[in-house]
Amino acid sequence: MNIKKQIRQHADVIPNDLNKRSKQEWIESAVVLKRERFEIAGALFDCADDALLSQQEVIQKVDAYLGLTTKEETVNVDTTE
Repeated sequence: MNIKKQIRQHADVIPNDLNKRSKQEWIESAVVLKRERFEIAGALFDCADDALLSQQEVIQKVDAYLGLTTKEETVNVDTTE
């Protein structure tokens, strides 16, 4: 394999790992996400302590935990029950 290709492949891996943090680091930096620490802790309760999570993953988990994601529900408003 050519050295330039190896460097390029290695460079692609580094930024992704640098943007990831552990569960505890996300809890401690809750202000970055404009959330409270307990909200982050609750959203990440099922994650391993040593798992590395990206900001987008954490935001998705927090939104789901707080019920901020909308779910389509079928509601029949004509029901007289």
